[in-house]
Amino acid sequence: MPSITIVSNGHGEDVIGAALAQALQGLAPAVTVRAFPLVDEGGAYRAHAVPTLGPCRALPSGGLTMHSATSFVADVRAGFVGMTLSQLAGLTRLHSDVVVVVGDLYAQALAAFTRASFRAVVQPLVSAYHRAGAGRPRPNRYFMERISYPERALMRHLASVVYARDDATAAWLGAHGVRHALSLGNPMVDLAAGRPLEGARGRRTVALLPGTRAHTPDALARMAEALKRLPAATGLVAWQAGAVPGLPGWERDEGAPPLRGRVAALRHGASRLWVVEGRFGDVLASARVAIGTAGTANEQAAARGVPVVSFPVEPSHGRTFLENQKRLLGDALTLCGGEPAEIAAAVRALLGDEAAWEQASRAGRRRMGAPGGSRAIARDLLERAARTVPAFGEGTL
Repeated sequence: MPSITIVSNGHGEDVIGAALAQALQGLAPAVTVRAFPLVDEGGAYRAHAVPTLGPCRALPSGGLTMHSATSFVADVRAGFVGMTLSQLAGLTRLHSDVVVVVGDLYAQALAAFTRASFRAVVQPLVSAYHRAGAGRPRPNRYFMERISYPERALMRHLASVVYARDDATAAWLGAHGVRHALSLGNPMVDLAAGRPLEGARGRRTVALLPGTRAHTPDALARMAEALKRLPAATGLVAWQAGAVPGLPGWERDEGAPPLRGRVAALRHGASRLWVVEGRFGDVLASARVAIGTAGTANEQAAARGVPVVSFPVEPSHGRTFLENQKRLLGDALTLCGGEPAEIAAAVRALLGDEAAWEQASRAGRRRMGAPGGSRAIARDLLERAARTVPAFGEGTL
């Protein structure tokens, strides 16, 4: 039975890898699809019953090892080097008919040691937009903000096809030697699809996207304080970080209507705050504006035409990270200070200015690329493999 192995290095990359795995399984049930996550524990794959290979565990930084010296030291002390060597050994022993890397230079370099007849790269992290107006990145962020020469060399010499996250990036890669780069849509966009939550949609509905990292409780507390300054607003928290922390000043809303996936319903005066699990796309579909301190989730909100307000929460969601995300999302992302009054003012400005909201909404959709990427990439990948890999014979598709 022909095999496809997806190698990914990060939470967002795992989510994209899992979506791609589902699309591949749906199009080619006869193909064995498995994953080799390099960061965290591969929960996104297990949630969709995709088998995982190799050693992996959660590290203190949550996959942001190179974002700061503090994160790097914490991960090294927690066994990052030993885990990486074990993963490298596992990839060296592995044989797969097709290897698909979802990630950047790090994942591509490690996956290069796996024996495979066909290799593909899905680069969901870096866009040509990151370069616009940017100076020279800090050394620790260079590979996060640029598709560097070493990465392009791997793409040219090892990958049979490279799937870029948007048209501008595919064109830039083509002009810089990676002529087999193309854009078939952004899987991130597909993963944010949803329908409005029952009883939640309105012009003053705000999605709160605090992320899943160590800064999440602090970020959510500031978002909740900001929401208090937006009278009669409804805040929808897209939550996936375990127990919900206490939020001072918010009391339980006994009169809230039933809602699937809601784990808490709170009230402060005329404002409501609902904490919802497992309905991320529905939260975005309900919201007019988002407050986000996340990587992938901020981008997905922008992709769905929901303008995002963000603020720094050190160290993992610091100002350098935000400046890079601002270059990517342009007018879709509004940056402000971390005080609740500043956050509320930024949200209020978007809610009250239709022209500014429309400009931000259009920018997000344009810069994040078209939907349908998961299935389009899966189909293109299978068709290419069928032409070049003997194991992918007739009947695979």
